[in-house]
Amino acid sequence: MKKLLPILITLLLAPALGLAQPSGSHASASAGSSESRPAPDAILRMGIKDLQSFLGSGQAGNQEDLIGLIRARIAPQFDIQALAEWSGGYWYQQMNPEQKKAFTTKLAKSFFSSLAEIVGGYAGKQPEVRFMPPRRINEKEVDVSARVYQSNNYPIDVRFSFHKSPRGWKIFDVSTNGISAVSYYRKMFNQRARQGGLEALF
Repeated sequence: MKKLLPILITLLLAPALGLAQPSGSHASASAGSSESRPAPDAILRMGIKDLQSFLGSGQAGNQEDLIGLIRARIAPQFDIQALAEWSGGYWYQQMNPEQKKAFTTKLAKSFFSSLAEIVGGYAGKQPEVRFMPPRRINEKEVDVSARVYQSNNYPIDVRFSFHKSPRGWKIFDVSTNGISAVSYYRKMFNQRARQGGLEALF
């Protein structure tokens, strides 16, 4: 897990993404189509402002509040199903529906539990964030990049990969200095499955 920490540290940009959305935008069909919802770069820009307030408020040091924030605000902004499918790769395709559900649940728990630990360690700190122009991959995919300047450390280049879903723009991968979360997990899962078979992934 330590090798994944640089990736998870960059996810500090994500906790307030949900705060940047109009109330109920993902809750019901009455909120309108995904076309009327915030663009990926707007979501991140607004989210960063809210996140910096969160980190400076003292709430980040409260584990209960932090877990509640992650459940309510972070998790809905990620397409965990896509993350599980792409990181599982070949092995995911070999799973039956019950196994896919168990695999996705375990991945989400690991992903967001690690995130909670990282976010909690940043209470009171205010990293500077500079955004790059968003890059459209195609009609349904957009990359939003930013450079995070930490005190007494080298800057970190972060890329959030969004894709358009019926529920609006969702993050399906995050890369730090060129290291992708999907690629990291895929390598890890391949090693586990080769050593212990498919059951080693649950």
